[in-house]
Amino acid sequence: MSDLTVIDLLERAAQKTPDAPVVVAPDGTLKYSDLQNSAKRVAAGILKQTSKPVVALFFPMSPEFVVAYFGVLYAGREALPLNLLLPPEDLKYILNDSGADMIVAPAAFAPKLAPLGVKICAYEDLLKEEALATLHKPGPDDICTLLYTSGTTGKPKGVMLTHHNLASNAQSAVESMKLESSHRLLACLPSFHTFAITGTMLAPIAAGASLATMPKFDPEGVVTTVSKLKCNTLLMVPSMYRLVTRMQERRPQDMSHLRLAIAGGEALPPEVRDQFEKTFGIPLLEGYGQTESGPVIAFNFPWANRHGTVGKPIADVNVRIVDPESLKDMPAQNTGEIWVKGPNVMKGYHNKPEETAKALTSDGWLRTGDMGELTPEGYIRITGRLREMIKVAGEMVFPAEVEHALLTHPAVFEAGVAGIKDDRKGEIVKAFVVLKPGESATEEQLLQHCRGALAAYKVPRTVEFRTELPKGPTGKVMRRLLK
Repeated sequence: MSDLTVIDLLERAAQKTPDAPVVVAPDGTLKYSDLQNSAKRVAAGILKQTSKPVVALFFPMSPEFVVAYFGVLYAGREALPLNLLLPPEDLKYILNDSGADMIVAPAAFAPKLAPLGVKICAYEDLLKEEALATLHKPGPDDICTLLYTSGTTGKPKGVMLTHHNLASNAQSAVESMKLESSHRLLACLPSFHTFAITGTMLAPIAAGASLATMPKFDPEGVVTTVSKLKCNTLLMVPSMYRLVTRMQERRPQDMSHLRLAIAGGEALPPEVRDQFEKTFGIPLLEGYGQTESGPVIAFNFPWANRHGTVGKPIADVNVRIVDPESLKDMPAQNTGEIWVKGPNVMKGYHNKPEETAKALTSDGWLRTGDMGELTPEGYIRITGRLREMIKVAGEMVFPAEVEHALLTHPAVFEAGVAGIKDDRKGEIVKAFVVLKPGESATEEQLLQHCRGALAAYKVPRTVEFRTELPKGPTGKVMRRLLK
């Protein structure tokens, strides 16, 4: 496993089953041999257009994105998938920080990207090149993909993921999910998200399986695509599962072929899990990861699923729980910072040695910034983010726990929680709530509901009703914006 690159994952599958489908979409199917050939054409064009090590990509999740991504790798360069939702000033910052001087994108996006001041290469033009004859084969320790985090503490940081990081994580995901060549995964997560790249693109390729792409998430499109293209494996964030479950309840489609559903990217509310399982008849398995770990860290296996946890560490990944102040290991069932070590842990942050030193210890442990505990059986239970922890008169409160309590109220559709400064207690808990259509609840009713589920110091002081909450590209509530 240690010598494999992401290119090797594709080459191995293409050699074994060149005519098997790798990417399916409503408008056509891409075979493994097609993906190889088209990617080598794109690679040839990239080598003519730039000598920079980083090549930016601006695509929705699509067959074209998969081809362009591997085209960058075949050219021996680092792929930088850009967030399609970012404003121009943020895109300019990322391009400048990464050193990329070129964006590969569908021709239709060229006018939108022109003001960024870098070369825009139309994907359609690159496909006209002669396929690259001499491959620029990368090594396992070469950077494969540069992914910029959402910048919760300032400017976005470029996470450097090597070929070894991603290839090993994809293979571990295959082993954990027991993926086989007959499986088809729905790829509806954004192309610039590490969960999408490893989970819904590289893992199926590592298994010689196929993925069905959706350029933009919408619940009706998901149930239609899953039914029509016979997807049997879902990887989405909980907020997506909530909407897809409601759609299936309203307009049911044939889902008899579904065998596996995995939730990650944010905490899985119990009511989302329960309603999904009631509607679809299969377990909804919670996993855990982050960009800096390629991303998969842990997973609830179908044969060992523990509700309220994110499962056990996957193959080759080690986890410890550490007191963030004393840096001493915590005993089982005690809360501390989750530290991770394994072949999936990033090389570091691009051009940020100080930030890298804060995140990575000298002996290779990644300080995730997530707080949690280990059960005696080795399952990980997440309690919250270290930076989002609310200190109420010295007591620790994690937003996720309060949000879960709120979401068990029958009138609550979405909830977000943040700490607000308070002269007497240091911080107080404030809740932001969106009610379900047609439902009603008062602030006192929600507070009374929380008093029955939470310790007194965790109960919100106030509740603010909103029509919507600020969300990231995968639908995750952005707690920092609530303040």
